[in-house]
Amino acid sequence: ADRNRLMIIDLASKQKKELLTNFDYSVTKADFNAQSNKIYFLAGMRATYQLLEFDLNIKAKKTMRKITNVRGDIQDFSISGDAKNPTCIFSMCSHSLPTEIFKLDLTTGIPNQISNINTDMLAGIKVGATKERTVKTIDGKDMLVWVIYPPDFDSTKKYPALLYCQGGPQSTVSQFYSYRWNFQMMAAQGYIVVAPNRRGLPSFGEEWNDAIVGEHGGLPIQDLLSAMD
Repeated sequence: ADRNRLMIIDLASKQKKELLTNFDYSVTKADFNAQSNKIYFLAGMRATYQLLEFDLNIKAKKTMRKITNVRGDIQDFSISGDAKNPTCIFSMCSHSLPTEIFKLDLTTGIPNQISNINTDMLAGIKVGATKERTVKTIDGKDMLVWVIYPPDFDSTKKYPALLYCQGGPQSTVSQFYSYRWNFQMMAAQGYIVVAPNRRGLPSFGEEWNDAIVGEHGGLPIQDLLSAMD
């Protein structure tokens, strides 16, 4: 129930079919290119949101390609109408970057920031580092955990920690920049912030997402404790 699938419909016959039957992630937005022979879409993958391409050309054997590998959340995108040299413009944020606009080379997948709305403001602010850690759960599974450190973190000192228990129950703890639950604001008070993508959260496959059903107080809670341990 929590996996959004990529579907296509023939408006004449009203017949619809799923395009990515073996894709184990949830699609958040999709759009055609100018020739309507490719579909670009966003999907949550390992606690980030990436841009992918699906080629509808029969000769291409309907292949899928992951275009970006950004450490951030692509939130929205638009494909230009130029059939020969299509351009993608998208907005993206991360734990340390409020939303900015980027231009993407669809061949290389390399983004280039073209707006600097927050640059002057960020120049006067110290931000902490975000590190990705893999934690073993009590049943031996790998769990991605974000750890956000205070500015000027000193590894020889001890710090209090905050365990971030949000996530829906089925919403990714991604590289979002929140104006309510802001990790940098928490870390700036001198805390190490531990933000696990415990069982029940999307972007790690349907099995991991569905594992919270009927199990809210069980393994998902143990995942949070494992992250802190």
